[in-house]
Amino acid sequence: MRSTINLGHDLGLKVIAEGLEDAATLERLTVLGCDLAQGYHLSRPLASDAFVRWLAREEALRLGAASL
Repeated sequence: MRSTINLGHDLGLKVIAEGLEDAATLERLTVLGCDLAQGYHLSRPLASDAFVRWLAREEALRLGAASL
């Protein structure tokens, strides 16, 4: 993972991990500097209207956590 993340960053790219399935992997990716992730650990596939609601909830949680 480290080599792939470093290569992407060396090329000036944002790195997105796909297929994230557990918290331990998310933590490791974060430590290694991965920019973004997607997968079942974060959310199952959603219809577009459900995705908009999910995204609004996540944004509200992030903003609430930032004010602590």
